[in-house]
Amino acid sequence: MLELRHLRAFVMLAEELNFTRAAARLYMTQPALSHQLQRLEGELGVTLFQRTSRRVTLTPEGERLLELTRTVLTTLDEGLQALRRDSVPQVLRVGFADYVGQTDIPAHLGQLIQAMPGLKLQQIEGTTLEQLHGLTTDSLDVGFFVAPQVRCPGIQQRRLWMEEFWLALPVGHPLASLDRVPFQALQGQPLLLNSRESNPDLYDYWQGVFTQTGVQPREVINTGARMYSFAGVMHLVAEQEGLFLIVRSLTALAHPGVTFRPVHDPCPALPFRMAWRQSLPAVVQAQLRLIFTE
Repeated sequence: MLELRHLRAFVMLAEELNFTRAAARLYMTQPALSHQLQRLEGELGVTLFQRTSRRVTLTPEGERLLELTRTVLTTLDEGLQALRRDSVPQVLRVGFADYVGQTDIPAHLGQLIQAMPGLKLQQIEGTTLEQLHGLTTDSLDVGFFVAPQVRCPGIQQRRLWMEEFWLALPVGHPLASLDRVPFQALQGQPLLLNSRESNPDLYDYWQGVFTQTGVQPREVINTGARMYSFAGVMHLVAEQEGLFLIVRSLTALAHPGVTFRPVHDPCPALPFRMAWRQSLPAVVQAQLRLIFTE
């Protein structure tokens, strides 16, 4: 069965003719994009792209599908936007990162429910990249996360506050004896980082900070599942796999063998953002803006 997400991924790749750029615009990994394309080609029984080590080009069948898909998706998107504008949803699909529970956001969501009786929340935990993908594919209505920027067409966003980063380190580590850790002290230290593929904007942000400060930690790139949850990362820190720069909201949670210290000179910080689909009903958008102020 053809799926809209596969067609949307096909159109994006047809426009970019580059897997790296298309995957970045779709907020998904390159393997995930390749898998979706293979599913689509298998469903249709045709080859849509010619791939070489240097370039990607559309086949004649791909050209025909692109023309057809653009027409269908444009008509569908316009119709769905009109439908959403004219109706208030019964369920609001809310994405959140694991640190959101340690902020005031849950209380504010309670205010939203009071202001809109009958509206129910469906809470969906996900990374920043997963939430942005959900927003762009209409599988999510609003998301909350820390990110340097939001570059998605059709997505509105509001900065709520600046979220500082603290250092998570093993109990007994020499830097744990300090009340505050100078950023320069990270020079040469093993520092756990998500891969660029898992969160390109955040990865580039840290590389920019390292360049500006002249600090070069020993980067420990970890692509395992444990990097995507608080408990998983804290286990890695406790096992002395590396230090980790963590959002301050999560330092309220304790973990055996791990302690937290503020970082200064400089103190890294990124905007905590709320992002939502522009096609949400106007009344819902108005309530979101009213309740969630910077």
